[in-house]
Amino acid sequence: MSPDPFDRLFDREELLEGLPARRANALLFLIESRTAHLVARSRRVTETFLTEAAAQERELAFLEAFALGRDPPLRPTIQDLERHSHEWAALVPRNPRVQAAVGRRLGQKYALSREAVPGVRGALGLDEPEVKQAFERLYREPVETIFAVRTGIADRLRWVWSALAARLESLPPFWTAYSLTLTETVGATILALPIALAAVGPLPGVAILIVLGLVNVLTVAFLAEAISRSGTIRYGSAFFGRVVADYLGRGGSLVLTFGLFALCVLVLPVFYIGFARTLEDATSVPAAAWVAFLFLIGLYNLRRESLNSTIASALVVGAVNILLIVTLSLLGFAHARSDNLLYERVPFVAGRPFESSIVGLVFGVVLAAYFGHMSVALCGQLVLRRDTSARSLIRGCAAAQATAVLLYCTFVLAVNGAVAPQALTHETGTALAPLAHAAGPAVHVLGSVFAILGLGMVSITFSRALFGLTLERLPSASPVVLALPRRAARLRFERRRRSHDSLRLGLVYLGLEDGEPRFRLDVERAGRTQRSEATAAARWPLLGVDGDPALLERFPDLRDDDDHLELEIAEADEQSVRLRVTSSLRLAYEGAWDVIGLGLADVLALPDSQTELVGWIARRGEVGLDELAGHTGGDADAARALVAPLVERGVVSETRRDREPRYAARVATRRGGRLSAQVWEALAAPDASAPQPSPGRRRRLPEVFLGRRGRFAIATAPVAAAFVAAEWMAVTHSGSFAGIIDFVGALVVSLLAGIFPVLLLVSSRRKGEHVPAAIYRKLGNPLLLGGIYLLFLAGVFLHGVIIWDSPLKRGAALLAGVAIVAMTVTIARRGAFMPRVNVELRARDDKTAATFAVTADGRPAESDVRLEYQGGEQRLRAAAGEIPAFPLLRRAILAGQCDGADPAAARELKVWAHAVTPDHDSQTLAAHVDVRLGNDTRHLDLNLFPGPVLLPLTHASWEVDITLANRR
Repeated sequence: MSPDPFDRLFDREELLEGLPARRANALLFLIESRTAHLVARSRRVTETFLTEAAAQERELAFLEAFALGRDPPLRPTIQDLERHSHEWAALVPRNPRVQAAVGRRLGQKYALSREAVPGVRGALGLDEPEVKQAFERLYREPVETIFAVRTGIADRLRWVWSALAARLESLPPFWTAYSLTLTETVGATILALPIALAAVGPLPGVAILIVLGLVNVLTVAFLAEAISRSGTIRYGSAFFGRVVADYLGRGGSLVLTFGLFALCVLVLPVFYIGFARTLEDATSVPAAAWVAFLFLIGLYNLRRESLNSTIASALVVGAVNILLIVTLSLLGFAHARSDNLLYERVPFVAGRPFESSIVGLVFGVVLAAYFGHMSVALCGQLVLRRDTSARSLIRGCAAAQATAVLLYCTFVLAVNGAVAPQALTHETGTALAPLAHAAGPAVHVLGSVFAILGLGMVSITFSRALFGLTLERLPSASPVVLALPRRAARLRFERRRRSHDSLRLGLVYLGLEDGEPRFRLDVERAGRTQRSEATAAARWPLLGVDGDPALLERFPDLRDDDDHLELEIAEADEQSVRLRVTSSLRLAYEGAWDVIGLGLADVLALPDSQTELVGWIARRGEVGLDELAGHTGGDADAARALVAPLVERGVVSETRRDREPRYAARVATRRGGRLSAQVWEALAAPDASAPQPSPGRRRRLPEVFLGRRGRFAIATAPVAAAFVAAEWMAVTHSGSFAGIIDFVGALVVSLLAGIFPVLLLVSSRRKGEHVPAAIYRKLGNPLLLGGIYLLFLAGVFLHGVIIWDSPLKRGAALLAGVAIVAMTVTIARRGAFMPRVNVELRARDDKTAATFAVTADGRPAESDVRLEYQGGEQRLRAAAGEIPAFPLLRRAILAGQCDGADPAAARELKVWAHAVTPDHDSQTLAAHVDVRLGNDTRHLDLNLFPGPVLLPLTHASWEVDITLANRR
């Protein structure tokens, strides 16, 4: 007997009887896996510094857990299942017995309140009479027994929070952008503002805050517009680094990565010490102990690989922080003194000479306080889905910065009015300690809460950012176990340094041939492509010393590379294969991952003619094409046409023996029916350990040092270094909270919040794929952009020449200024500000409709469009439009002309053919593209590209010929 009860075709009676309990376990496993995946993706929005590599590793962790039948890395709650019920409902087959069994299993595992789970009830059909009757026949009790009569206080609070979260996460677009940007901007750095501005006085300090605040309103608007022009943000990821790489090239991306790394390394010990000294003042527990405690909390979160933070929690924490700031301000105003408020000492006013000590902290601390620009990419992904005009995004982000100006001015007037300037200028910690001496112990209580929320929790975010930035630069040698369904997904490999001519590989599972797993391997490099099919043994080395001979013969230069790729076949059947992948290349999984097969109801819904054919095949066991033709009374082609839809649906399996097709009937497993024996065992024993490598397999040295434990240790090292630095400052009572923030603000924040927004706006207006409806032309005024760029650059050089006294800090400032100039010149010479032609073919997820769009130099560009169908063609000239009868479209040819003699003519061509899912993610269309530039033609298989294809535009005329797969 087959070890899998779904490995054969049951008759209708057997199907109606079903195996409800076991089926329920399988379906609940799928439901929880999909929900956990959706929850994890939604939580990424709150991780400002999340890198693409870190996100990809988490994605692979989910896929590996699914392949091995383990619980997902993140365990969903019943609130999560209810919230995402409409997204997992398609996994449930329309079979009353199975639906009833899943409902019972769900009620056993979770505390269900009938009124609280309308989505779960609807997805499982628990209110339908057929399901109720099936439940009573199976369990001899009504379906209402799965619902709890009363739920505990903790459960009720969870449901209240879930309802609040749903309301907060459905705010209008403007308020979403406003609230997320404000909560990201207003944080712990506000505690350094009174110290930095104490020497110049409250009123001059307020003037400085307003001036630099207005500058940051402009820079955040620059960044918002640049984000709104990016297709990778609108349809896909919210990774800021990818946007920078697209606009400014690899050089700009490297500088961004270095800047973020420096920001995290320098700010993390400051947050440690600020948190520790604030709680030391409130509790008398030594600061060193609080630093160690916070480090261990951060290490625990790194180990978990998950941060239970959502948009709602971020907004609530941000709102509490703002409330605490307002309350502390009121306490300060209650103890304010007029002589403190009227104190001023501004250089060059009333004949005063310039003193660097007076303004030494001003510029950097104020800039650091306004730094919330990294949240714009996250806001963009959320807001642009609901307001494509970008009006809400730009206005919301700008309004948030304006609100921050008001809050900062209020806080500085309150604290500096209550505390004498001499007490603030000599403070090495935060402004809370001197404020507590002036306003009383209530400040300690409120300050402790603010320290936990504004310093402690944010330090965990910076720890995760530092961990991810380090992890991104490490080569990968750790094996991953993945399940690859037949023809429903692909593994894509590419080098970490992306370029238009780098190596790309795609792997698709084709099923079994003579009992062996067969794959299609697609390879592309520098315009040369190879598509081959191969049958793999237990171990299949593709790249490396023992690489695939056919691949190395086609691309002989791969022999000299250090790339390594090896596959091990753990298990294979007609519908899926389980692989152990070891690769130095970047691995990505594309396609359906939780689609394991055909639902039972799909079999029951077959037409009678197909049911009779499947039954005949099942009684024969296995038949050849000639036998099938004899039974149906037609020729071989007619028989193949009859059985093809059954093979496609998975009801009938197709194998090859001696090059002849053979067919066998089975309940295929396309949507939660058949799981491997190992998965069934894991479902029965959730705590079972993962399969171990075979005893005879020796681990290579890279696997030891770059395995999961080794990579974790290396990536944690910078966080540990920050902890050691903070402990040293705590023990020796050295280091200044405001002083370090000033250093970071003057050098790093000037780059990230001043220089980059200017460069990105200039580039996006020449290269952006989209032209938003809300365009504020004055933002692109060359005098305005040049003035702001020079303001930030001059600030960096002034710190190195005049303001700072320390030789080390001066040298760092001069080096940073030279690096900014060198980066600008380098990216300009490499074409960062040259126009680009963008050709986009965008389909809906169901492939029933599509649009095309062509932009050049940041504006719509009319092009000649030819649409070819089976029975004719259609020609038009337009910059954008709908594609009629897209399901029947075979080819789309778009052509245009550039003035090659014009120095401002486009020098790049981007081609993007993709479908947008209901989740607003981008999936590359299966298509072949020929790009003709004059007499040169470049052939591209889009299946091997993770997104748009960027090519140099070497000729004045261009033509993009997109041929959709399976429609030639």
